[in-house]
Amino acid sequence: MKVSEYQECVKRTCAATEHEDIIKLALIGMAGELGEIAEPLKKYLWGDHSFARSDLKNEIGDLLWYLATLCNTFNIDLEQVMQLNIEKLQRRYPDGFSAEMSQHRKV
Repeated sequence: MKVSEYQECVKRTCAATEHEDIIKLALIGMAGELGEIAEPLKKYLWGDHSFARSDLKNEIGDLLWYLATLCNTFNIDLEQVMQLNIEKLQRRYPDGFSAEMSQHRKV
């Protein structure tokens, strides 16, 4: 599936209809989904719990839904955001990430 197709599909399942309500839904939803991602990973890393890859994939999908919803609200092309982010990282770390470059980068 293309990113633009995903963004279009997301629109049909948004419960909110007013601009400000959609923004609130997206922000609160992203915060909630990050918690649903972080908690099981915390238990996996420090609590000797098992790791369910399928659950993680589902929660990442939910997080992506809220992010796409936020982008849709402001008429932002998520694929363009992804491309701009990669270009920024390539400028910042032309040879790949390094702690040295991170500590001394120009903002």
